[in-house]
Amino acid sequence: MLDFLRVYPYTNRMKLVPFIGFMNGGIIMAQLTISDIAKKAGVSKATVSRVLNNNPNVKDETREKVLAIMQAKGYSPSAAARSLSKQTSDTIGVIVPEIDNPFFGRLLRGVIDVMGSYNLSMICCNTDDTISKDLESLDMLNNHRVRGLIYTPATDYSIPQDKLQLKKMLQLIDAPVVQIDRMVSGINADCSLFRDEEGVYQATQMLIQAGHKKIGIINATLDQYLARIRQKGFIRAMEEARLPVEERYQFFGNYRMSKAYELAKEMLAMPDRPTAVITCNNNTTLGLLKALHERNETIPESLSCIGLDSIEVLKYTGNNFNFIERDSYAMGREAMELLIKRIAFPDMPKRTIYLDTSVVIHKL
Repeated sequence: MLDFLRVYPYTNRMKLVPFIGFMNGGIIMAQLTISDIAKKAGVSKATVSRVLNNNPNVKDETREKVLAIMQAKGYSPSAAARSLSKQTSDTIGVIVPEIDNPFFGRLLRGVIDVMGSYNLSMICCNTDDTISKDLESLDMLNNHRVRGLIYTPATDYSIPQDKLQLKKMLQLIDAPVVQIDRMVSGINADCSLFRDEEGVYQATQMLIQAGHKKIGIINATLDQYLARIRQKGFIRAMEEARLPVEERYQFFGNYRMSKAYELAKEMLAMPDRPTAVITCNNNTTLGLLKALHERNETIPESLSCIGLDSIEVLKYTGNNFNFIERDSYAMGREAMELLIKRIAFPDMPKRTIYLDTSVVIHKL
């Protein structure tokens, strides 16, 4: 099931709601939701949206079935269809992979704070880093005629067939796009990215300067853009210091806490384990901390660590964790400002904005 979030700029409130469309800047809602209709008709929510939009790519039999259900429930599809007949709405689409990740929570706050100044509203979709939800989100935003899109791709779309699907969806949306935090190559879009390679490079340098020679890394698999650039920073620092980049000290999975926990347990059980480690996002840091806690070990007494992104709750538990700071609130603001400029000046040259990182050290 696709998760999405509706933001009301005039109150700055966020609420998970089923909604049908927009009319005169307001929200059209009904007791009968798209999900209800889809379930009763035995079709997808995207198909119901296509019926609302009078999309010709719907079989007559299916269209009649959906319309009959609406009419039987006293729901008028014409009201929603009228609001969707315009070329665009005053709505911005935002797609993120982990809406429950504090990094993206702060990012959304940055987007909202800029968005409110322009009397825009927002639909935010959560994809759980899956291509299927990514494409479903894009389809839904296309049906709602979003005016622009702030987009964190679920993957690199390295498989040609998947990338072709993505390009087709973006062409259908036909609205300005800003890729954030990560990027898919070959997409006609502006970008707002962090200098992750430099951040991991500096963090690894600091561990080396503290006397560590056996340094590990917990990362995602290298078919992902973010994993590759972070790995590149790690390897560059190790090679410059003429230290071996040992395969046994490199752990690859994904950016979920559960997987990082498994990898961390494996690393900590090694007889000749690393003395320091880089964790490549806040979830991998939490996975490592859980594994250490089960062994009654602590940082930095048992293991030195620098993690990517701060974890706010650690400040209140007395755990002075070292981290690579990335200001996702600033990224959200930058991305939204860039999207506003692109909407106003569609022919301006494409831009990629790089935001700096900094390493915060408490104790190594």
